[in-house]
Amino acid sequence: MTDAPDIKRLSQQKLKACAAALMTSAVAAAMAPATLAADLQTPVQAASVPVIPVERSWEFVIAPYLLAPTIQGDTTIGRLPNTSLDVSPGTIFENLQFGAMGHFEALYDGRFGATLDIAYMDLGSGRTFPRVGGTADAGVKQLVTEAFFGYRFWTGGRDWLEAYAGGRWWYNQIDFNVSVPGNSFSRTITEQWVDPVIGLRGQHFFNEKWSVFGSGNIGGFGLVSDFTWGAQAGVGYHFNDRWALHLQYKATGVDYDNGKSGTSAFSYDTVTHGPMAGVAFRF
Repeated sequence: MTDAPDIKRLSQQKLKACAAALMTSAVAAAMAPATLAADLQTPVQAASVPVIPVERSWEFVIAPYLLAPTIQGDTTIGRLPNTSLDVSPGTIFENLQFGAMGHFEALYDGRFGATLDIAYMDLGSGRTFPRVGGTADAGVKQLVTEAFFGYRFWTGGRDWLEAYAGGRWWYNQIDFNVSVPGNSFSRTITEQWVDPVIGLRGQHFFNEKWSVFGSGNIGGFGLVSDFTWGAQAGVGYHFNDRWALHLQYKATGVDYDNGKSGTSAFSYDTVTHGPMAGVAFRF
Protein backbone atom coordinates (compact mmCIF):
# COMPACT_ATOMS: atom_id res chain seq x y z
CA MET A 1 0.00 0.00 0.00
CA THR A 2 1.07 3.58 -0.66
CA ASP A 3 1.10 6.01 2.24
CA ALA A 4 -1.20 9.05 2.15
CA PRO A 5 1.65 11.60 1.97
CA ASP A 6 3.06 9.86 -1.09
CA ILE A 7 -0.32 9.95 -2.85
CA LYS A 8 -0.59 13.64 -2.12
CA ARG A 9 2.94 14.31 -3.48
CA LEU A 10 2.24 12.38 -6.71
CA SER A 11 -0.99 14.30 -7.25
CA GLN A 12 0.81 17.63 -6.90
CA GLN A 13 3.45 16.55 -9.45
CA LYS A 14 0.79 15.52 -11.97
CA LEU A 15 -1.01 18.82 -11.55
CA LYS A 16 2.22 20.73 -12.21
CA ALA A 17 2.90 18.65 -15.37
CA CYS A 18 -0.60 19.28 -16.69
CA ALA A 19 -0.28 22.99 -16.02
CA ALA A 20 3.05 23.13 -17.91
CA ALA A 21 1.52 21.30 -20.90
CA LEU A 22 -1.42 23.68 -20.96
CA MET A 23 0.92 26.68 -20.84
CA THR A 24 2.99 25.34 -23.79
CA SER A 25 -0.16 24.77 -25.88
CA ALA A 26 -1.41 28.25 -25.13
CA VAL A 27 1.89 29.86 -26.15
CA ALA A 28 1.92 27.82 -29.39
CA ALA A 29 -1.64 28.81 -30.17
CA ALA A 30 -0.85 32.44 -29.53
CA MET A 31 2.18 32.38 -31.85
CA ALA A 32 0.48 30.50 -34.70
CA PRO A 33 -1.35 33.50 -36.27
CA ALA A 34 1.82 35.60 -36.21
CA THR A 35 3.82 32.84 -37.90
CA LEU A 36 1.09 32.32 -40.51
CA ALA A 37 0.96 36.06 -41.19
CA ALA A 38 4.72 36.16 -41.63
CA ASP A 39 4.53 33.26 -44.09
CA LEU A 40 1.81 35.01 -46.06
CA GLN A 41 3.87 38.20 -46.24
CA THR A 42 6.96 36.36 -47.57
CA PRO A 43 7.02 36.69 -51.42
CA VAL A 44 6.83 33.45 -53.36
CA GLN A 45 9.74 33.05 -55.80
CA ALA A 46 8.50 32.14 -59.28
CA ALA A 47 10.21 29.29 -61.06
CA SER A 48 12.84 30.49 -63.54
CA VAL A 49 11.83 29.65 -67.14
CA PRO A 50 14.69 29.67 -69.66
CA VAL A 51 14.13 31.80 -72.75
CA ILE A 52 14.85 29.72 -75.86
CA PRO A 53 15.23 31.70 -79.10
CA VAL A 54 13.08 30.33 -81.91
CA GLU A 55 14.66 30.52 -85.37
CA ARG A 56 12.50 31.56 -88.29
CA SER A 57 11.33 28.59 -90.34
CA TRP A 58 11.24 30.58 -93.59
CA GLU A 59 13.64 33.16 -95.01
CA PHE A 60 13.14 35.12 -98.22
CA VAL A 61 15.42 37.21 -100.44
CA ILE A 62 14.41 39.73 -103.09
CA ALA A 63 17.31 41.04 -105.20
CA PRO A 64 16.74 43.22 -108.29
CA TYR A 65 19.90 43.63 -110.34
CA LEU A 66 21.35 45.15 -113.49
CA LEU A 67 23.52 43.18 -115.94
CA ALA A 68 25.65 44.85 -118.63
CA PRO A 69 25.89 41.92 -121.07
CA THR A 70 28.12 41.12 -124.00
CA ILE A 71 26.77 38.45 -126.38
CA GLN A 72 29.30 36.48 -128.42
CA GLY A 73 28.88 33.42 -130.63
CA ASP A 74 27.07 32.24 -133.75
CA THR A 75 23.43 31.97 -134.80
CA THR A 76 21.44 30.69 -137.75
CA ILE A 77 17.93 31.94 -138.53
CA GLY A 78 15.91 30.37 -141.33
CA ARG A 79 17.78 30.23 -144.64
CA LEU A 80 20.23 32.95 -143.63
CA PRO A 81 23.83 31.85 -143.46
CA ASN A 82 25.45 31.31 -140.10
CA THR A 83 26.13 34.73 -138.58
CA SER A 84 28.72 35.65 -135.98
CA LEU A 85 27.53 37.68 -133.00
CA ASP A 86 29.61 40.14 -131.04
CA VAL A 87 27.15 42.48 -129.39
CA SER A 88 28.58 44.95 -126.88
CA PRO A 89 26.78 46.39 -123.82
CA GLY A 90 26.72 49.77 -125.59
CA THR A 91 24.81 48.33 -128.54
CA ILE A 92 22.36 46.58 -126.24
CA PHE A 93 21.65 49.66 -124.13
CA GLU A 94 21.38 51.80 -127.27
CA ASN A 95 18.57 49.60 -128.58
CA LEU A 96 17.06 48.61 -125.25
CA GLN A 97 13.39 49.49 -125.01
CA PHE A 98 12.62 47.58 -121.83
CA GLY A 99 14.48 45.36 -119.40
CA ALA A 100 13.74 43.63 -116.11
CA MET A 101 16.09 41.51 -114.01
CA GLY A 102 15.50 40.02 -110.59
CA HIS A 103 16.54 37.20 -108.29
CA PHE A 104 14.27 35.61 -105.66
CA GLU A 105 15.01 32.99 -102.98
CA ALA A 106 13.09 31.06 -100.34
CA LEU A 107 14.81 28.97 -97.64
CA TYR A 108 13.07 26.61 -95.23
CA ASP A 109 14.63 25.36 -91.99
CA GLY A 110 18.03 26.65 -93.09
CA ARG A 111 18.42 23.71 -95.51
CA PHE A 112 15.78 23.44 -98.22
CA GLY A 113 15.70 26.22 -100.77
CA ALA A 114 14.19 27.40 -104.04
CA THR A 115 15.51 30.14 -106.34
CA LEU A 116 14.05 31.99 -109.30
CA ASP A 117 16.10 34.25 -111.58
CA ILE A 118 14.52 36.28 -114.40
CA ALA A 119 16.30 38.36 -117.06
CA TYR A 120 14.24 39.98 -119.83
CA MET A 121 15.40 42.30 -122.62
CA ASP A 122 13.45 43.97 -125.42
CA LEU A 123 16.03 45.32 -127.86
CA GLY A 124 13.59 46.92 -130.26
CA SER A 125 15.02 47.40 -133.77
CA GLY A 126 18.72 47.16 -134.32
CA ARG A 127 20.67 47.22 -137.57
CA THR A 128 23.18 44.45 -138.30
CA PHE A 129 25.34 43.56 -141.27
CA PRO A 130 25.70 39.86 -142.15
CA ARG A 131 29.03 38.76 -143.54
CA VAL A 132 27.52 38.07 -146.96
CA GLY A 133 26.54 41.71 -147.34
CA GLY A 134 23.21 43.45 -147.15
CA THR A 135 21.29 44.57 -144.11
CA ALA A 136 18.95 43.20 -141.49
CA ASP A 137 16.68 45.23 -139.24
CA ALA A 138 15.75 43.08 -136.28
CA GLY A 139 13.72 43.45 -133.13
CA VAL A 140 14.77 40.96 -130.45
CA LYS A 141 12.97 39.95 -127.28
CA GLN A 142 14.81 37.51 -125.02
CA LEU A 143 13.76 35.99 -121.70
CA VAL A 144 16.02 33.69 -119.68
CA THR A 145 14.41 32.22 -116.56
CA GLU A 146 16.15 29.89 -114.11
CA ALA A 147 14.23 27.90 -111.47
CA PHE A 148 16.14 25.67 -109.06
CA PHE A 149 15.55 23.61 -105.92
CA GLY A 150 18.50 23.28 -103.57
CA TYR A 151 19.74 21.57 -100.43
CA ARG A 152 22.37 23.14 -98.16
CA PHE A 153 24.43 20.12 -97.27
CA TRP A 154 26.98 22.10 -95.21
CA THR A 155 26.70 25.15 -92.98
CA GLY A 156 29.22 26.77 -90.67
CA GLY A 157 28.07 29.92 -88.94
CA ARG A 158 26.93 32.17 -91.78
CA ASP A 159 28.84 30.17 -94.42
CA TRP A 160 27.11 27.52 -96.52
CA LEU A 161 27.35 25.19 -99.53
CA GLU A 162 24.35 24.12 -101.59
CA ALA A 163 23.66 21.58 -104.33
CA TYR A 164 20.80 22.47 -106.67
CA ALA A 165 18.90 21.19 -109.70
CA GLY A 166 16.21 22.59 -111.94
CA GLY A 167 15.74 24.12 -115.36
CA ARG A 168 16.74 27.10 -117.53
CA TRP A 169 14.02 28.39 -119.87
CA TRP A 170 15.08 30.30 -122.97
CA TYR A 171 12.52 32.35 -124.89
CA ASN A 172 13.54 34.20 -128.05
CA GLN A 173 11.33 36.22 -130.36
CA ILE A 174 12.93 37.84 -133.40
CA ASP A 175 11.14 40.19 -135.80
CA PHE A 176 13.32 41.04 -138.78
CA ASN A 177 13.42 42.51 -142.27
CA VAL A 178 16.28 41.07 -144.31
CA SER A 179 17.76 42.31 -147.53
CA VAL A 180 20.60 40.26 -149.01
CA PRO A 181 21.67 39.77 -152.63
CA GLY A 182 18.85 37.94 -154.40
CA ASN A 183 16.57 37.64 -151.39
CA SER A 184 14.51 40.02 -149.27
CA PHE A 185 11.85 39.02 -146.75
CA SER A 186 10.28 39.75 -143.37
CA ARG A 187 9.59 37.21 -140.69
CA THR A 188 8.92 36.63 -137.00
CA ILE A 189 10.56 33.63 -135.36
CA THR A 190 9.73 32.45 -131.85
CA GLU A 191 11.94 29.77 -130.35
CA GLN A 192 11.83 28.51 -126.77
CA TRP A 193 13.20 25.54 -124.86
CA VAL A 194 13.96 24.33 -121.33
CA ASP A 195 17.27 22.75 -120.36
CA PRO A 196 17.75 20.58 -117.26
CA VAL A 197 20.51 22.00 -115.04
CA ILE A 198 22.50 20.83 -112.00
CA GLY A 199 24.99 22.88 -110.00
CA LEU A 200 26.72 23.98 -106.80
CA ARG A 201 26.83 27.36 -105.07
CA GLY A 202 28.05 28.78 -101.79
CA GLN A 203 28.84 31.84 -99.70
CA HIS A 204 31.68 32.64 -97.29
CA PHE A 205 31.84 35.58 -94.87
CA PHE A 206 35.22 37.17 -94.19
CA ASN A 207 33.74 39.28 -91.40
CA GLU A 208 30.45 40.88 -90.40
CA LYS A 209 30.35 43.12 -93.49
CA TRP A 210 32.08 41.36 -96.39
CA SER A 211 31.31 38.06 -98.12
CA VAL A 212 32.19 36.22 -101.33
CA PHE A 213 29.70 34.23 -103.43
CA GLY A 214 30.16 31.67 -106.20
CA SER A 215 27.92 29.47 -108.34
CA GLY A 216 28.48 27.07 -111.24
CA ASN A 217 26.18 24.77 -113.21
CA ILE A 218 25.96 22.62 -116.31
CA GLY A 219 23.00 21.22 -118.23
CA GLY A 220 21.37 20.37 -121.51
CA PHE A 221 23.15 17.04 -121.84
CA GLY A 222 21.84 16.66 -125.40
CA LEU A 223 18.26 16.28 -124.15
CA VAL A 224 17.24 19.68 -125.52
CA SER A 225 20.28 21.83 -126.20
CA ASP A 226 23.59 20.09 -126.77
CA PHE A 227 25.06 21.84 -123.74
CA THR A 228 24.48 24.78 -121.45
CA TRP A 229 26.44 26.18 -118.52
CA GLY A 230 26.44 29.06 -116.08
CA ALA A 231 28.96 30.68 -113.75
CA GLN A 232 28.67 33.58 -111.33
CA ALA A 233 31.01 35.02 -108.68
CA GLY A 234 31.54 38.23 -106.74
CA VAL A 235 31.55 40.02 -103.41
CA GLY A 236 28.85 41.36 -101.15
CA TYR A 237 28.76 44.18 -98.63
CA HIS A 238 26.20 43.68 -95.85
CA PHE A 239 24.86 46.87 -94.28
CA ASN A 240 22.96 44.79 -91.69
CA ASP A 241 21.11 41.48 -91.45
CA ARG A 242 18.53 42.61 -94.01
CA TRP A 243 20.24 44.77 -96.64
CA ALA A 244 23.26 43.95 -98.80
CA LEU A 245 24.95 45.21 -101.97
CA HIS A 246 26.36 42.65 -104.43
CA LEU A 247 28.92 43.15 -107.22
CA GLN A 248 29.42 40.07 -109.40
CA TYR A 249 30.35 38.80 -112.83
CA LYS A 250 27.92 36.45 -114.58
CA ALA A 251 28.26 34.27 -117.69
CA THR A 252 25.76 31.92 -119.35
CA GLY A 253 26.47 29.75 -122.37
CA VAL A 254 24.24 27.62 -124.59
CA ASP A 255 24.63 25.50 -127.73
CA TYR A 256 21.15 24.89 -129.15
CA ASP A 257 19.85 23.69 -132.53
CA ASN A 258 16.18 22.94 -133.14
CA GLY A 259 17.11 20.37 -135.78
CA LYS A 260 14.82 21.92 -138.40
CA SER A 261 15.65 23.09 -141.91
CA GLY A 262 14.51 25.77 -144.31
CA THR A 263 12.73 28.81 -142.92
CA SER A 264 12.12 27.06 -139.56
CA ALA A 265 15.79 26.45 -138.85
CA PHE A 266 17.21 28.05 -135.72
CA SER A 267 20.51 27.58 -133.92
CA TYR A 268 21.99 29.59 -131.07
CA ASP A 269 25.54 28.95 -129.88
CA THR A 270 26.44 31.91 -127.68
CA VAL A 271 27.95 33.10 -124.43
CA THR A 272 26.31 36.03 -122.62
CA HIS A 273 28.56 37.55 -119.97
CA GLY A 274 29.14 40.79 -118.10
CA PRO A 275 29.32 42.59 -114.75
CA MET A 276 26.24 42.87 -112.62
CA ALA A 277 25.23 44.88 -109.56
CA GLY A 278 22.25 44.35 -107.29
CA VAL A 279 20.69 45.08 -103.92
CA ALA A 280 19.38 42.20 -101.79
CA PHE A 281 16.65 42.49 -99.15
CA ARG A 282 16.28 39.57 -96.71
CA PHE A 283 13.26 38.99 -94.48
